Amino acid sequence: MPDDILLKVDGLQKRYGDFEALREITFDVGRGELVCIVGPSGCGKTTLLKTIAGLLPATSGTIELDGASVTGPHPRMAIVFQEYGRSLMPWMTVRGNVELPLRHKLSKAERHAKANAALEAVGLGDAANKYPWQLSGGMQQRVAIARAIAYDPEILIMDEPFAAVDAQTRADLEDVVRDVWEKFGVTVLFVTHDIDESVYLGQRVIVLSMSPTVVQEDLVVDLPDQRDQLNTRALPRFTELRTHVYEQIQLAKQRAGKAA
Repeated sequence: MPDDILLKVDGLQKRYGDFEALREITFDVGRGELVCIVGPSGCGKTTLLKTIAGLLPATSGTIELDGASVTGPHPRMAIVFQEYGRSLMPWMTVRGNVELPLRHKLSKAERHAKANAALEAVGLGDAANKYPWQLSGGMQQRVAIARAIAYDPEILIMDEPFAAVDAQTRADLEDVVRDVWEKFGVTVLFVTHDIDESVYLGQRVIVLSMSPTVVQEDLVVDLPDQRDQLNTRALPRFTELRTHVYEQIQLAKQRAGKAA
């Protein structure tokens, strides 16, 4: 468990009437950690993330950010969703989109500086005056990431953000996330359905069971801190870890089948 806990999820339960989606979810995320969450399809990963982010009310249990209870959308959290196209305003420039959440808290000059730094960090320093519809899907998702980090959050929550892009773009965006994480020191909670992605990105991988969902395993990823797509994925330990996570997900499906 992390020494300096930023996010604490304790006994989290989410019910929809008689259906129990989440059951007794408990885990911690340390300040500055990059933690990935995986699980079988339909296990409630997005429900868990939206509940942690305060977008859905918990049925029971607690969520704390830096010791304070989270009961609704929190000003120190930023979220990047899968549907990047819906989150960007097509009539606003890239810089305008990045500056949007800063309009009521910073001066124009400060907003520009924050936006420019964030766009440079995601490799879009030259695209500030373009519009989202002029960019590829991968570049639009970079804008969404830039907007999130420009907000200067304590924790960046990402819900399967690369599910809609091709494999090459996905690999590039994975490296953008790690670059942003290292440069800005932001804590990242990253939900994905891609096992290899979870192992490549994360310092830990939390494996969820099928619904009613519990934490099946909290796995430490003991790969080198410095990673790249070619060498890291070729490591025998990478293969061992991704195989182990895959086995855990298959086990979760088998248990759900027996319980049905």
